[in-house]
Amino acid sequence: MKENMMNASMTERDEATGATATSYHHTRVVEFVGRTLRARVERDCYINQSFAVAEVLSDQMTWTSLAADAPSNWWHGTPRPSADVHAASALGPLTERLLSRAAEVLAAPPTTQTISPHVHGAISALLATTYGFDGEKCIDPDDIMWAYRHGGALRILEHPDGSVTSTRPTETTVRSSAPLASTTATASAVFRIRPM
Repeated sequence: MKENMMNASMTERDEATGATATSYHHTRVVEFVGRTLRARVERDCYINQSFAVAEVLSDQMTWTSLAADAPSNWWHGTPRPSADVHAASALGPLTERLLSRAAEVLAAPPTTQTISPHVHGAISALLATTYGFDGEKCIDPDDIMWAYRHGGALRILEHPDGSVTSTRPTETTVRSSAPLASTTATASAVFRIRPM
């Protein structure tokens, strides 16, 4: 993961600092892999009024927290507030660590796969018709294992017209009249859901 981070670079976009007799702050804004990151650190006279956070600008233009550091981890190792404190020097290493941690989060591969709205709609329709339109169903890992053992993997095919076909192989055993003779045939259970 660190190797991925080294291949992508951060581009500085903005930096702001300030100091008063009671607090000082340092904020850095960078661009990383097409996303805007911001690290904000404020050191107040009081530890419970201090904070350190790294955020990403969402598509809705709001800031979402990606990483934070508790003031108890850094507050005691920083200078007491005064108008003469050089905030960038005092808090710069912390903002750098926060930005690095946020970049690690963004560089990590996604843990889930996204599905198209058509596939999502098809799954919703199957669940609604099976469990009722106002029903709620939790499918736990045991249900998934049972389904694999009793029918195999579900295949989902999305068609250009927006319809979705879900199919899974099923096995049927046919016994012949001869003793101990049987044949196993594979068929498919197919559901095709068309958009309205």
